[in-house]
Formats: sequence, C-alpha cells, structure tokens
Amino acid sequence: MRKIRAAIIGCGTISDIYMQNLTEKYQIIDLTACSDMNTERMREQAEKYHVRAMTYPEILKDPDIEMVINLTTPKAHYSVTKQALEHKKHVFSEKMIAVELEDGKELCRLAAENGVRLGVAPDTFLGGSAQTARYIIEKGLIGEALSVVVSINRNYDIFGDILPHLHMRGGNVPFDVGCYFMTTLASIFGPAKRVCGFSALHGKERTNRRIGSPWFGEKIQVESENILACTVEYKNGILATVHMNSETVLDERPMLEVYGTEGILVMGDQNRFDSPVYVKKMLGDMIPFPFTHGYTDNSRGLGAAEMAWSILQNRPHRASMEMAYHVFELIHAMLESAEKHQVVELKSEFLVPKPLQTGYLDNGFWGPTEESVLMLS
Repeated sequence: MRKIRAAIIGCGTISDIYMQNLTEKYQIIDLTACSDMNTERMREQAEKYHVRAMTYPEILKDPDIEMVINLTTPKAHYSVTKQALEHKKHVFSEKMIAVELEDGKELCRLAAENGVRLGVAPDTFLGGSAQTARYIIEKGLIGEALSVVVSINRNYDIFGDILPHLHMRGGNVPFDVGCYFMTTLASIFGPAKRVCGFSALHGKERTNRRIGSPWFGEKIQVESENILACTVEYKNGILATVHMNSETVLDERPMLEVYGTEGILVMGDQNRFDSPVYVKKMLGDMIPFPFTHGYTDNSRGLGAAEMAWSILQNRPHRASMEMAYHVFELIHAMLESAEKHQVVELKSEFLVPKPLQTGYLDNGFWGPTEESVLMLS
C-alpha cells in the first residue's frame, strides 16, 4: 500500500516512543529520517531506528519526504513548522502549535495557502480512554452533560531540572499539560465561548539542583504564571472549572469529571491513552466502563498516522490545526483574563472531529486491527 514518507525533527526524550511507534505500530507512515542540532543524539536515534541522519535543510530539500513530524521544544515549533509548510510539506507538531498566538495563526494561514496539512498534538483524545468517554456522553449514559471539573497538579521544581523549557513561556503547565485536558474537552464539547481566570507565579527564580544535569547549578527565571484557576463557558452552555498547579508535590492527582443530569463521568488523566473511565449513577458506586476503542497503550504518533490516512483519502484529519489553534487561544485567554482582570471572549471556531468507530481493539490476530479504524472516515 502507499505510505507517507516522513522525517522527525527533534531527537529528545519524546522521540523514542514516536520513532518506535512510527516504525512498528503505524504502517501508513514510512519513517525515513531524523534530525537534531545535537548531532550525536541524532546519529544514535538514526542508528537505533534504522533511518537516515539528515540536517533539516537536507530534509526540506528532499522531494520524497512528504511529512515533517516536529518534536522540538515549544520555542522552536514556529520556526521549524513554518519552514516545512513553506516547502509544501505536511506537518504534525508536538504540542502546542507555537508560543505566541499570532505565530499560531500565521502557521494555520501558511498551511492553507500552500495546500498542505497541519496537525498538532496532543493526540491522546484519539486514544481508548477519551474515545470511550465520548461514547458514554454521546450515548446519553450520564444524561445531559452540564458541567466539568478539571484539576492538574505537578512538581516543576523537579521536572524543570530535567526539562528547563517547562519554566519558559509556552512551556509551562497550561501549555505543557493543560492542553491534554482542554483538547479532550474540545473534541467532545466543541468551541469555548469565553473564559474568566486568576493566576499566580510561585518561585520566580530557580537553581538547577539535578546532579549530572548539563544545567546543574544554573539559575533560571520562571517566565510565566504557574498556578491558574479558571472558569470556561462553552458555546453549547457547558461550564468548566479548571485548576492547574505545577508547584505542588510530585504525586499527581489528575482529574477530569463530567457532571450530567443522570450520572457522573470520571475520566482521569488525559495525558494517558489508557486512563480508566468510570460512570457513577445516583446513590451507586463508581463502575469501571470497558474500553469501546483501541489504542490504550502509549500510542504517541496516533494523530500523525490518522492524518496520513486522511491525506491519502482526501478527508479532514481529526487532530486539526483549527481545533489546536482554538485550544491554544483558550489557554492564552486564561492568562490574558487573569492579567487584565476581565472576561475574555474566544474568537476562533472549529468543527468537532468525528469520533473513531468502536470495536477496533488490539485483541490478537483474529480480531480487527487497531490501525484499520484510522482509514475509516
């Protein structure tokens, strides 16, 4: 079958699972090359996954490479993606689309002008957990959904010693982790209408204490707020309370719950493809709900694979640039509302992606294959 030839840009931590999945899990993509400014790391990954080590200019000039998968740090997303779009290559980018709002808007414009696709992570909303939760809501198993509560906690005092970009604008908690939860909500409930928020910045200056780190002993400035409390009103009338805090203990207690007229849906951690899903009815226990969809292991790259199938079939891809930009605008609006002490209206729109079809579970040779679901519109 025809495959989409792709190259990965950025051979950091997340590249391992992407390269593993794109060479073993998703047959629609032919991963042919990788690139990184750290040439030693680039060569190690190229050798490990049997692809070519190439410079980014070489990848841009190669007519056989159709898709760029951008796994660089957030501040590099705009530049790397822009160059690929200008060379008329499809792009799937790790979250989020850019750092600055206007840059994200420009990338969407460039993709449209050049007639190429732009897809953006997170793609966990296509996994078994989030798709099962959507199935529960759309089948009316909790009645009419009315409100949502999201809570995210992390310890960036530790994580930031490993990944310093987490302290930088565009890499902090709402962009790095909050986007998973807000993308799941967007994929189920559609566009947000307006947001009102409050924020705080805790520990503005840090010293890297991780012995052995290249940045050990260096001081770093935290560039953006790291504690947020917001209310989001969706255009369909649903209200969401959102709490994010990256300055607490390492033990994480991620929470996403949907409250309906006939029950409560407990969805858990949207940074995972396999977070258990529960339904609670009146005066009853929380009942675990069986997954209705596949992709319950670490399926990073799922959005890129689904986009590759959509390119060949000439249909919209689900991890769309329009939805990604809207979530990006929503997170910016949270921070803007807190800064200006006012409600902020959202301007962008998007079409809610179709759910994946049920039943394509990874259950052995005699069952349907997971990837088969990606070729269904």
